[in-house]
Amino acid sequence: MHQALDGATALKLAKLWWQKGKLERALAGYRQVLAIQPGNAEAHKQHIDLMEEMSGLESAFAHYGLRSCGLRSCGLKSRDLSSYGLKRDALACGEDWPVEVATTDVLCCSVVRDESVRLPYFLDYYRSQGVTKFLVVDNGSTDGSLEILLAQSDVYVWQTDFSFNLANFGSVWFELLLRKYGLDRWCVIADADELFYYPDCESKSISELCEELDRRDKMAYLAILLDMYSERAIAQTTYQAGQSFQAICPYFDRTAYHRACQNSTPYHNQTIYAGGVRERVFGSAGDYYLSKVPLLKYTKTCVLAGGQHWTSYPTDKIAKGRGAVLHFKYFDSFISYALREQRRKEHYGEAVQYDQYVKALAAQPMLTLYSQQHSVRLKSSEQLVELGVMQRN
Repeated sequence: MHQALDGATALKLAKLWWQKGKLERALAGYRQVLAIQPGNAEAHKQHIDLMEEMSGLESAFAHYGLRSCGLRSCGLKSRDLSSYGLKRDALACGEDWPVEVATTDVLCCSVVRDESVRLPYFLDYYRSQGVTKFLVVDNGSTDGSLEILLAQSDVYVWQTDFSFNLANFGSVWFELLLRKYGLDRWCVIADADELFYYPDCESKSISELCEELDRRDKMAYLAILLDMYSERAIAQTTYQAGQSFQAICPYFDRTAYHRACQNSTPYHNQTIYAGGVRERVFGSAGDYYLSKVPLLKYTKTCVLAGGQHWTSYPTDKIAKGRGAVLHFKYFDSFISYALREQRRKEHYGEAVQYDQYVKALAAQPMLTLYSQQHSVRLKSSEQLVELGVMQRN
């Protein structure tokens, strides 16, 4: 409690110094807050606001280690792409390729690290759903992810070696990119293992959903994270680049969540869901939050949460409908990935969830999430509406 109070006090003081015109002292104050509370989304936003006022938005890009990336600026050449079987007629982005975003574009923002296997299907899925431009941050990939991204004509890429944790789990990078390129535009925010699903998504594009939300004067669309898995052991769930995620991991738990806490966000504006298959299999120590805000219309008043678990928009700006974020974490690569992320300590609570994953997999190397009692095979979006996971507007 004492540490949280110190952070709150420091934030008030920083705002006060700003109001008094003491900008350098205010800047130091915000950085004090973030040293105490690196996950304080409001402090990050005000910190960026101040840096933009003092020296322009590019200073905030530099502070958070975000640099634009094209073939030249990344030190890559065309042969680097061909070594991955890739070809591109033009350079990628940043210094080499101007970022061009139309008012009608539906954006997708993502942070990736070593996701070369998932990226082909991830990109194809969102293109098929109506996403027209991707703004992607590569956070230190070494597996060819960067080269794959640079080969795409609709993907703009930024690189950073900055801490994922200190960037509030990537939300600060999204804030910067959307502030510069996505003002008043709809954006999907998703990890490379996440597919945004919503009622009638088989026939309705994301752009059509956005048009519907505009007519209703809504700014955000909520979802429940739904972990997907196969009927086999995780160690036997092999996946190859380009395959449909759903074809490999078609099952989910009938009980999508274990707890629902109303008005429990910092803005007291939405219900937070927790639990799901991870709590069933790995226990409750990991605090598995399932609430997501995968689709929003970005404005400078919007505060982006770490993990996109909540939104600052008021209740009357949040859609009544609800979708799902299908989460495809449990391919066989998950075993080595969990060990790496446990060591890196970049995720929530010093990677407490990864501690639970590693512990369970060590005790049961052939661990499977599938259960005849709990598991259901995904058939359609209407099925998730009928089960209460999703709901219509």
